[in-house]
Amino acid sequence: MNLKRLKTFMLVIEHKNFSTVAEILNISQPGVSKQIKTLEKELGTSLLHRDSLIPTEAGRIVCKRGKSLLCSWKQLEEECQAFQTSLTGLVKIGASSIPSTYILPPILRNYLNAYPQLEISLSVHESDEVLELIQTEKLDLGFVGCQPQSTELMSYLIAEDKLLLIGPNDSEKVDSYEDIKDLPFIFRSGRSGTWKAAKKGLLQWGGAIEELNCIATVHSTESVITMVESGLGYSIVSDMAASLATKYNRIKILAELPVDRKFYCVYSTYKQQQPGIKAFIDLLRV
Repeated sequence: MNLKRLKTFMLVIEHKNFSTVAEILNISQPGVSKQIKTLEKELGTSLLHRDSLIPTEAGRIVCKRGKSLLCSWKQLEEECQAFQTSLTGLVKIGASSIPSTYILPPILRNYLNAYPQLEISLSVHESDEVLELIQTEKLDLGFVGCQPQSTELMSYLIAEDKLLLIGPNDSEKVDSYEDIKDLPFIFRSGRSGTWKAAKKGLLQWGGAIEELNCIATVHSTESVITMVESGLGYSIVSDMAASLATKYNRIKILAELPVDRKFYCVYSTYKQQQPGIKAFIDLLRV
């Protein structure tokens, strides 16, 4: 059996959309359909109801056994790689804006000092996107501000933080949610880990993020701080980012939200024994 076809079939079952699977695998939609048909031909039975994309009884068995097969193959690859005398190759890392800027640099320095023959690829995304890219194996490791809920992902706590309300340097004192609900606000994307935590913090503060006056939505913490510094509005950011900006007199910290935020290193359960990833996790635990 071709494991690539098996993986394609399982993705179709998960997403119930050929176009989505084609995008994940970077192939054409007809290519996805062809792989499913070839797998059905190999097994001699129909695996999928084409109208609903729900598996047949045979398809359910293939899906159940397929997870075990893919996991066993991944473990075999990792066991063979373990025979290498030194770690080599590329480790693909994705991170949301706060970890990529304030947490990861010293960790990566220690990692590369310990394993100089490894190469790192680092890309920055919203937290939700990082988790999706790990699940589709486009990333090996992720660093995000939210704990994954999927049983296919493992996580390791690496840092804790606070969320702060910030404003321009000439901002007036803020004592409660009532003081900010009519102010202009710079929002982060809904997929941002910071913004998800901000929603929880505002609820505990007696308000709701949907009630705020949003004048702009941006995709990075630095963009938020720059817009606040320019006097365009107010926002909620990580203590790590706010403290540094305050040090250089760029913005003013107005209040602390009643919520703690945690950052995690995330990786696939299928890859936990891969030498490069195992070495990274071991380094974090030192």
